[in-house]
Amino acid sequence: MKQINRMIWLFLVSLLPIACFEDDNKYEYVKLDEIVIEGIERSYVRKSHQDILSITPTVTTDADVEYAWELWTSVRTDGIIYKPDTIGREKNLNYEVMEDPGTYYLVFNVKDKKTGVTTVCRSTLNVETLNSTGWYLLKDEEVAGEMYTDYDFIYDGGRIDNWIAFYNNGKKLKGEAVKSIFSSNYSDQLSGGGYNYINVLMPVSKEEVSVLEVSNGIVRLPFESLFFESLEVKNFQDISIQNDGTNVGLVNDHRFYNMSTQNATSFYASYGDYNVASGIMRGLNGPTFFDSVTESFVYVSYGNITRFPAVSGDLTCNNMNADLLWSSVINFRVQGTKWYAYALMKKHTGENPYMLIKFRLNWGDTENRVEQVNILPSTLNLVTAERWAVNANYGIIYFVKDQKLYRYSIDSGNEEVILDIPAGEEVTCMQHIIYPNLMSADDYGSVIDQFAVATYANGKYKVWLYEFDAGNLKPLSKPTFEGNGRVACINYVSGNSSNFLF
Repeated sequence: MKQINRMIWLFLVSLLPIACFEDDNKYEYVKLDEIVIEGIERSYVRKSHQDILSITPTVTTDADVEYAWELWTSVRTDGIIYKPDTIGREKNLNYEVMEDPGTYYLVFNVKDKKTGVTTVCRSTLNVETLNSTGWYLLKDEEVAGEMYTDYDFIYDGGRIDNWIAFYNNGKKLKGEAVKSIFSSNYSDQLSGGGYNYINVLMPVSKEEVSVLEVSNGIVRLPFESLFFESLEVKNFQDISIQNDGTNVGLVNDHRFYNMSTQNATSFYASYGDYNVASGIMRGLNGPTFFDSVTESFVYVSYGNITRFPAVSGDLTCNNMNADLLWSSVINFRVQGTKWYAYALMKKHTGENPYMLIKFRLNWGDTENRVEQVNILPSTLNLVTAERWAVNANYGIIYFVKDQKLYRYSIDSGNEEVILDIPAGEEVTCMQHIIYPNLMSADDYGSVIDQFAVATYANGKYKVWLYEFDAGNLKPLSKPTFEGNGRVACINYVSGNSSNFLF
C-alpha cells in the first residue's frame, strides 16, 4: 500500500477583536520533504491472546522522522468517541494482540521532526478469538447418573471439549441437550446496551437455558434472571431466532416465551389458550408453530399468539383437523424469494390420513397459504419415520427408520435407502447446514453447504458432514468428528455469522 499525505494546515481563529494590519509581502516558505510509506496491507486478521501482529513497512524520505503506531476503537455513549492506544514507537511493529473481538483502525504515523508534519497510513485490524470460527456441537453426557449439556468446539487445528465447563469452572447445563442458536446482535447492561453488540451462543437443555459470550465463553446472564416470571416447570423443548437476528423464541412445557437480544433483559411468556406442538419455524410474520388446541398454524406478533386470516379452500392453515408429525422451512433463495415450509401431518379421519403440505409463511399474505397437498400412502416408510430433516435446496426429505437413512423425493413420491446405519448406532441429529446465514446481505454464495448426520453408541458420537451431489449424499470413508456424548444440534460460527437453522 502506498500513501503520500499532503500537509493540511488548520488555523484556530482567536475570539479577540481582530486588528487591521498592513501586508508587507514578507513571508518565509518552507519546502516539505516527501514521505512515502509502503508495505502495509489494507487489513489484517489476528486472534486475541494468541497472535502477534508483525508489520515491517518501507518508509522513503530524506527527513528526520519519528514513528507511532496507533490502534483506534470506538466506544458509543451519547455519540461516538474514538480513543486511540499507542502500540508502538518504532518503524517495525511487533504487537501481541490482546484486544476484545471487533474491527479496529490501525494507524501508522510518520512525523517530520523539523516541520511537525505527519504522514498517515491507515488499515484495519479485525480481532478474533480462538472461539470466533469453528463448529459448536451441542451434546449431552451422563455424569454420575445425571444428564448434562455442553459444547464440543472444533476449530482449524484443535478442539475444546466441554467448552462451557472449560470457561465456567466446570459448570454445565443440567438435563439433556435440546438446541442451540447464535446471535451477533446481543447487548445488555454490561455491554453498554443499545448497539454495543457482542456475539453470543444460547444453548438449551431440558432444564436450563444460558447466554454465553463467544469470545470468552463466559455466562452473560445467570439462569435465574433470564425469566420475567419464575417458572413452575422447567421443560425446555425448542429455541429459535428470527431473521432479524434479534428476536428469540423459546418453548418451555409447550408455552412460548419471547426475548429481544438487544438490551436483553429476560424472557416473557405469551399468554392465551394454546399449546406449542411443534418446533418453531422462521416465518416472515413472526415465529410460527403448530397449535394443538386449535389445530392451526399460528405465529407470534408483538408477543401475541395470532392466527392467520380465515380464507376459503379445501385445506387452510386454520382448523386443520390433523396432528403435526414434522415441519421445516426451506431455502427461500431457490424458491423465487417466497418463504415456504413443508409439514408432514396425520388427519384424524379418512382412509389415507397422511399428507405432506407445502405452504407460504410470507408477510401480509391474505390468500390461502397452502399451495400443495400430497396425500401419502400409509405404506410409505416416511410417515412412520423416527427422525426427519429437509434438503432445503431441493424437494427432498431425508429420514431414518430401522437403521436406514432414506431419501424421499417430494415431486415423484419415491423413497429409497441411501445409507445403512451401523447396528447399535442411533441417529440423534440431522441438519442441512448452510453458511453464511441465508439472511446475510454480505454473500449470496454458500461457503458451507452440507448435510450433517450425528449418531450415538456406547457413550460416544460420530458426526458425518456429507457433501451434496444434487439430492444425493457423497460417500464418506470416516466420520468428520468424533467425541464423547450425544449430539443434538450443530452450529457453525465464523465472525459475526452462523449457519441457518431450518
